[in-house]
Amino acid sequence: MALKEKDRDVLKTMIDEEISKIPGLVRNLRLPEFSNIFQIKDESEYVYGYTHGSIIGKFETYYFVAHGGKKPNSGEIDEIAKTIFKKTSEIRDTIIKAIGQ
Repeated sequence: MALKEKDRDVLKTMIDEEISKIPGLVRNLRLPEFSNIFQIKDESEYVYGYTHGSIIGKFETYYFVAHGGKKPNSGEIDEIAKTIFKKTSEIRDTIIKAIGQ
C-alpha cells in the first residue's frame, strides 16, 4: 500500500524543512564545543546522514506513528525512501553550498 496523498504532502514538507536547516547544522558543527566532541572527518557525509536520518525519524515516528497510530508497512516504507532519494541531489547541493560558506 502506498502513502496517502496527505502523508506524501507532509513528507515532502518535512524534507524541505530539513533541507532548510542544513546551513545552521553546518554552522553548529563548526563551533569549537561541537567540533572537538564529534571529531567529524567528512562533514558532508555526516550532514547528509544526519539530515536523512532526521527526515525518516520525524516522519515515521513523530508523524506516521503518532498521527496514524501504526508503523508504516513495507510499501509505505519503499515510497518514503524513494521520495527522500528523489531529493538527494537537492540535499547534497545544499550541503555543498553550506560547507563552502
